[in-house]
Amino acid sequence: MNGFGVTGGIPLGKAPEEGERKEAWRRFPRGGVVVVDMPGYGGGSREDWGKEIMKVLEGRKQLRRTFVLVDAEHGLKGTDVQLLMHLRQQGIAHQIILSKVDKLLYPSAKPPGPQRLSNGLLKLRDLCTGIRRHLNQEAVKAGHRGRDTLLDILCCSSEKGLDEKNRHRKLGIDEVRWAVLSACGLECDEQGNRKRMLMRDIKILENDDD
Repeated sequence: MNGFGVTGGIPLGKAPEEGERKEAWRRFPRGGVVVVDMPGYGGGSREDWGKEIMKVLEGRKQLRRTFVLVDAEHGLKGTDVQLLMHLRQQGIAHQIILSKVDKLLYPSAKPPGPQRLSNGLLKLRDLCTGIRRHLNQEAVKAGHRGRDTLLDILCCSSEKGLDEKNRHRKLGIDEVRWAVLSACGLECDEQGNRKRMLMRDIKILENDDD
């Protein structure tokens, strides 16, 4: 597992020496976030990796959200469904990131025209709908109670983008970044100022049965 500290623009300074790691973590500024990249469960995975990962997902009190990457080209695999069902059963906040969506929207080196792009978007929408339906069906089979899987599925590509003027901007990457920051309450406005939730933004729904 690899951890990446994001401090929201606050510099951490020089990396501490081996013996100072404990104190360095104590000095980690409030308002930051650590993104933990975990190994997948493909052909080269090891059983002990899975055990250690589940320890973190189930026992880490600071965990805000788990992002599960699903390959858009292949859709849900059995291992994906198994993990997502476990997260749902354990009440662990999670969200699906559909990766490599350029395989559907941008399959060739030449940028897609309006009609091809529209067709690709329809395929992508159908894929997301199918994933939600599949997970809801599996939840019913497993006897999991609760509402349907309606959480937005993030779609992205680390290889290609559709903005010819800003080619460094890849498909959906900004949305993934925003989702990570939002999960930790680190949203900012266009000037980089932290947004604060005001009490007037909260609506209390009265329950007649209470």
